[in-house]
Amino acid sequence: MLACLPMKVQKIENIRKQFDHEWLLIKVEQFDEATTTPVSGILIAHSPDPMEIHKIAMKYDGLLATIYSEDWPKDMAACFPS
Repeated sequence: MLACLPMKVQKIENIRKQFDHEWLLIKVEQFDEATTTPVSGILIAHSPDPMEIHKIAMKYDGLLATIYSEDWPKDMAACFPS
């Protein structure tokens, strides 16, 4: 896991292209209001282990997104608390 400095706002797709098969924790700065899809943000951390990202995310407030750098793995599912 690596904390990323300097923190700068980047497009989500540009952040994804920087990493191979890693989970990304992104502080969302802008999202598409029609689809609620994150558009840009600040990379907080990245790791091949999703639990590492989850542990770090628990320490942050605000609008965060956990995103995989590749297409979503076929053997994984997402669950969001209501």
